[in-house]
Amino acid sequence: MIGGGQSALESAALLQEAGAQAEVLVRAEKVRWGGTPVPHRPLAQRIAHPASPLGPGWALTGVCTAPQAVRALPATVRLWLVGRALGPSGAWWLRERVEGRVAVHTRRPVRHADFDNGTVRLVTGTDGAKQHETKADHVLAATGYRIDVDTLSFLSPALRPAIARVPGSAAPALFASLEASIPGLYFTGSLAAPTFGPLLRFVAGSHFAARAITASRARRHAAR
Repeated sequence: MIGGGQSALESAALLQEAGAQAEVLVRAEKVRWGGTPVPHRPLAQRIAHPASPLGPGWALTGVCTAPQAVRALPATVRLWLVGRALGPSGAWWLRERVEGRVAVHTRRPVRHADFDNGTVRLVTGTDGAKQHETKADHVLAATGYRIDVDTLSFLSPALRPAIARVPGSAAPALFASLEASIPGLYFTGSLAAPTFGPLLRFVAGSHFAARAITASRARRHAAR
C-alpha cells in the first residue's frame, strides 16, 4: 500500500484483517492521525476551536459553513485551500486497527518500480538515505487524485473541451448550483472542491451538494 492517508491505511487494515500480509509505504516522516472527538469541551475551547464536520478550528468551520463564500474567493486562493487543507491522515477510530498490526514504513517515497518474476518490486527511500527493496503480489497506490476533466473517459471526447475550467487548474468551473458551463451537467465530490473548497472532498459535503443540485433541477422543472 502506497500512501499515508485514510484510503491507504484503512485498505491495509482491511486486507490484514482478511488474512493478507499488508505493508504501508509512507512518503512523510510520520503518519498523522485525527484526534479522538471530545463530546463535552469547555466553553473556552469551543470558542477558540469551534467544531466542524472536518475537525475543530475557525478555518475549517468557515469552509464548512460557507462553501458559496469560498466560491467567491480568487481561484488561486481556492486552489491553495484545496491543496493545503487537511492533508493525508488516518481517522482516530482506525488507529488501533493499524498500529501494532500492520507494518507501516515512513520516509519511503517510491524511487523505482518494476516486475520481477511475476511480482512487483519497489525501491523506496529518501535522497541520501538507505534504499529499501520491497516485493509484493499486488500494489495499491492510494496517493490521491489529480483533478482533471480530460481524464473523465465516460464523458464524450467532444464534450470535455467545452467545459470551462477553474483558472490555473484542470478542474471544472462551476456555478453556485454545481452546474458546469454546459447546461445540465453537474459535478460534485473532489471535482467540485476547486470551486467550493475542501468540504466537497468529503462525505460531509454531500448535504450541501445534494441541496444545491436538487434546488437547481427543481427550478428548471418548475420553469417548463
